[in-house]
Amino acid sequence: MAELREAVLVDFVRTPFARASKKKPGFFADVRSDDLAIIAIQALMKRTKVDPALVEDIIIGTPTQLGEQAQAARGITLSSGFPYEVPGLTVDRACGSSLAGAQIGIMAIQTGAADVIIAGGIESLSHFPNPVITPDTDLLELAREFSARGNPNPKMAARIDESTMMGMGITAESVADMLDISREEMDQWALRSNLRAAAAQKDGKLKHEIVPVEVKLPDGTVATVDYDQDVRPDSTIEKIRTLPPVYKPDGKVNAASSSKESDGASMAMFMSKEKARELGLKPMVTARSVAVAGCDPAIMGYSAYLASKKALERTGLSASDIDLWETNEAFAVVPLALIKEFGVDPERMNVNGGACCIGHAVGASGIRMLGTLAHEMNRRGSRYGVASICGGMGQGTAVVAEREEYWDGRSAFLEPLESAKP
Repeated sequence: MAELREAVLVDFVRTPFARASKKKPGFFADVRSDDLAIIAIQALMKRTKVDPALVEDIIIGTPTQLGEQAQAARGITLSSGFPYEVPGLTVDRACGSSLAGAQIGIMAIQTGAADVIIAGGIESLSHFPNPVITPDTDLLELAREFSARGNPNPKMAARIDESTMMGMGITAESVADMLDISREEMDQWALRSNLRAAAAQKDGKLKHEIVPVEVKLPDGTVATVDYDQDVRPDSTIEKIRTLPPVYKPDGKVNAASSSKESDGASMAMFMSKEKARELGLKPMVTARSVAVAGCDPAIMGYSAYLASKKALERTGLSASDIDLWETNEAFAVVPLALIKEFGVDPERMNVNGGACCIGHAVGASGIRMLGTLAHEMNRRGSRYGVASICGGMGQGTAVVAEREEYWDGRSAFLEPLESAKP
């Protein structure tokens, strides 16, 4: 059997993440999610200057494969101008869909099945909102409303509390109870997330990551947006402490410590080391291991820890070897779980904020974890990083990355991103 090759991430681009709300529409409320993907993937191609014919597969993650998001990968591939010969694969692993797509691409490169892969993800929660279960939710009515999007087999009810299939907030409460994580800890993390994200925006840390997008806003004005819409620089712990629990009358999880529903797209390009060197591209990071892990859906958020643990074990690294961590804040309890279980220094976790304020564009979030991590590793000169994400019904996904001393070449990921129109 041939020795495994090394797969590298050479560039990462995403759109801003916009608020998804019927009451207060965000700046992508009237934009198709596949159009956001086209913007991101074209920006990626323009910056890397890679011949589209060299791309051997385009893998798009989204758990909501309806309407504009049905057969997303092939449609985006054709709409973005790639040759007919470039295929597309649409992946669903709940919130980890795009990171699972990256894993597929990484493994294809490692085994010699491909040299160049694009992996990304999309989501419009404005168009396909997630069900939210609160104490007063009529589950029968909710089931009727969302029956067109899925029809879970009733046999699952013999093993799984039906509320855990859609009520992610209930599972966050369970993880908090299991690990004895207090409401105050989650409130403080929500504040930290907002302030870190606001500082990252102000300091221009995301300018090489976010492609500016020109949109018509709900009020009819045209604007170019280059920032994540739900970040609240005016957040205070006093305000957060006044928020009522969302999912249980006596619960710990509130709106601030929950991820914000968002619209957005993320795209990353992976190559074999040999191909990147041949094309004169200096990588961001090298993928060292990938892992997925399952857990009881009732403690869904814990799956990010389990996947990270498995990915680390495959490298022989320990948590103390990791310089930076990026995990999706589906709820504030998720990074707090990793901090508690691994003994992670909080100053190394989600250093530019997380989904509690940046937002959770479900299909796009996994790749955002890895891409944001890779950018920050290069800013800091960090060696090792872990990107992870939990997923609905208890599925975690993780990647361990290493920034090496690469050859002299063009660092495409440090070049400016130009505004794009949908």
